[in-house]
Amino acid sequence: MFTPNGQPVVVPQVSPAELAQQAISEMGLSAPDIRLAPPADSPHGATIGFPVWMWTARREATVGPVTRTASAGSITVTATATLAKVDWSMGDGTMLSCPGPGTEFTDDLAGQPSPTCGHVYRDLVAGGVAGINATSRWEIRWSGGGQSAFRTMALTSSTQLPVREIRTLNTRGPR
Repeated sequence: MFTPNGQPVVVPQVSPAELAQQAISEMGLSAPDIRLAPPADSPHGATIGFPVWMWTARREATVGPVTRTASAGSITVTATATLAKVDWSMGDGTMLSCPGPGTEFTDDLAGQPSPTCGHVYRDLVAGGVAGINATSRWEIRWSGGGQSAFRTMALTSSTQLPVREIRTLNTRGPR
């Protein structure tokens, strides 16, 4: 292949690793879209001793798997990202690791613990509001151009959840 003035066309060489990075950047992976029950915008929040459910909204960018391909010349690389787990910091010193996006809460499950990703506050948190962080742990595999590799990626989002205590007083009335 030649340019109009007769010079040979120089095609820049792109490595499979560079193409893999291009494919990964086109995935649009995002940090967890945090969902809680009770919800973070609840005026009452969590109650000590009662289950809190945690999960991430299910979109390709938040739970995967996501596959993208990048090509240059005769080289094509395909990369696939899979959500391995979500690590949660609950604002009271508790760290939890949940295998996947968690189970979405529905009203008929009120009072029950989450089967996949939940927490119970045992004490009040400083200031009455728990700062919650959720970190998605992605595993990314790519191959092409005679090469393959594995890498990880961590993406974090945050929210706050009020934590309250309910106290009751039992009195024995006259007999």
